[in-house]
Amino acid sequence: METKKTKKRNSERMNVRDYITTAIMFVLMFIVFSAVGTPVGMSVVGNLFVFAVCAILWGTIYLLLYTKVNKKGVPLLFGMILAVLMLMNFWAVSLVLAIGAILAEFVWRKLDRRKFSTMLICFTIETVFWYLAMTLPLIFLKDLYLAAVPAYADLYGAVFNLVIGPMFFVGLAATILGCVIGAFLGKVLLKKHFLKAGIV
Repeated sequence: METKKTKKRNSERMNVRDYITTAIMFVLMFIVFSAVGTPVGMSVVGNLFVFAVCAILWGTIYLLLYTKVNKKGVPLLFGMILAVLMLMNFWAVSLVLAIGAILAEFVWRKLDRRKFSTMLICFTIETVFWYLAMTLPLIFLKDLYLAAVPAYADLYGAVFNLVIGPMFFVGLAATILGCVIGAFLGKVLLKKHFLKAGIV
């Protein structure tokens, strides 16, 4: 007979259904990025606000994921999938994303993951690190970065002139604000799911 401790441990492990749900949410997140973020990012200034705009829509997706799959490993898995995918871009981008995923998972495990505040923090960490993944390598490894993405070399070269100044922090602040707006919007839209799951 299984002990209560064993049952609890098993219930916290991700199962096949959880992996499928995570995959679906990741696809939805990427659809938003492609449909909304790509057009916004085609301009030099807009490139700094891609994640701020996307975060407003991503909030609902992330919160739904965190509510449906409220288990250890979710932020790490979600972030690592993105990190692996971004290997097609530039290795340093994936490295920053992986660090963000690990940090989000650390927070997820240390805080009460059934609280909205924890979900907000983890969502913000993953989104902010995506912003950092697209800017920090450009700042510190410009030549290598531009060589890795020749199709966007002219655009990113112009973006470099912005991110080495105060606009980097403007874009960062906008991204954080977008996460907060997106999370609270998601909380309103998912009110019934939150009540059912006991999220506060």
